[in-house]
Amino acid sequence: MHRKRFRIYESLFSRTVFTNALLFFLLTVSFLVLTFFVLSNRSAHWDYYVTGVLQHQQHTVLDYIMKGFSWLGRVRVAFFAICLASLLFLISEKKREAVLIGSTVLSGAISWTLKMLIDRPRPGADIVRVIEETKYQSFPSGHVLFYTVFFGILCMIIYYSQKISRRARTVLISLLVFMIICGAVSRIYLGAHWFTDILGGLIIGIQFLQIARLLYLKNRPDQYKQEIL
Repeated sequence: MHRKRFRIYESLFSRTVFTNALLFFLLTVSFLVLTFFVLSNRSAHWDYYVTGVLQHQQHTVLDYIMKGFSWLGRVRVAFFAICLASLLFLISEKKREAVLIGSTVLSGAISWTLKMLIDRPRPGADIVRVIEETKYQSFPSGHVLFYTVFFGILCMIIYYSQKISRRARTVLISLLVFMIICGAVSRIYLGAHWFTDILGGLIIGIQFLQIARLLYLKNRPDQYKQEIL
């Protein structure tokens, strides 16, 4: 009986790998198409429109709130958050989770490399309201890539945890997804990124999560019980 269940989980893992590979390919194509639109300036209409909508309502309090969400994605703050989360998992004797969270550091290297290759300038103060000055290039958004990977991995760990109730999982995952959304919105509101920068960071972040999920569940067929039930 145990062997039969293991085969079922193993078969499910194989199908998951195939599904992930297909989705990864589609996301890669989407990113390449998006990059083409960015480099050819064909995304300008949507970028201006979304920025106009988000910056239409301006308030000092809202400026501080958006700066707060954006602050969490700064290099030093992000690095501290990664180290702290990894340390907490190590203390809890969850080495796999600690390594997974630690891998979030790679998102910074990926973001910097793509920025340098694509070389898209930031939104200018003559076009949008720039509330927060930033360095380096614009596409894809490093903040959104980090938020998607860091909070996404936490979502994944919580989802597959058997020690957390369904209601608590729903609440925690909703809060983490909310952080990703607010982080993305804040970058456009602050005039630091265009809408397509956000999409680029989100796509790469999802691809990162796909790989992280497969590595996290590899050789752990027990985790697939939730997929079947």
